[in-house]
Amino acid sequence: MFEDLIFANDFEKQTFKKYLPLKGKFLHKQIYDILKEANGGQVTYYELSSVLRYDKNLRDTLYIYLATAEEYLKALLLDKFDSDENLPKYIFGKYKVDNFKNNLYEINQAENSKIYYKLNIDFAALLDICIEKKLLDIDNAFVDRLNDLRNHTMHHSMLLFGQAHDLKEAKENFRALERQLTALLLLLPEDYRAGFKTSINKLNGTNGRQYLTKFYLETENGLHIKEYY
Repeated sequence: MFEDLIFANDFEKQTFKKYLPLKGKFLHKQIYDILKEANGGQVTYYELSSVLRYDKNLRDTLYIYLATAEEYLKALLLDKFDSDENLPKYIFGKYKVDNFKNNLYEINQAENSKIYYKLNIDFAALLDICIEKKLLDIDNAFVDRLNDLRNHTMHHSMLLFGQAHDLKEAKENFRALERQLTALLLLLPEDYRAGFKTSINKLNGTNGRQYLTKFYLETENGLHIKEYY
């Protein structure tokens, strides 16, 4: 499966053997196949493992900022709306989001919130409610990108390559990922956007010491993935 994979030393070989069953041979194979096509031949284990590490670090970073976005949406909703005492807790799959949002009423100012203790709600439903209550002005495509990004991140899916089989499909996934990340950037409160960009740029090393020469995110002219050397 990995005939053209080049190891610099025995330590890399042992590391490969260690992580192959842990991460999955088909995940390694996906990255290997795409890098081999992009390189026009051989693939170093250093590059393959760097892509794996980069994607894991990207997911870890997005987890933090998706949580920030979710907290922000909850704050928007709680500051403007409340419900009566009879509103049951929202439980995904058991209590429909329409029932929840239809029982909300607008408030001017309040010292206590009845729904604060009942807002056990998933991200997609929270987005839906905030849009319905005109707390957000975003379209369906924007919503789909946010939900896709959150689902892929929370389910530990490969973000850079998605479900790509080859380089062409990988590049198509790059464009989709860029749109998803831009949607998250715009959803974040303005005070967090610069920090988000900085965190993205640090994923490939700091102080000019980058370990990936392609397939990493840059933010200088908008979020995009550097594809070539």
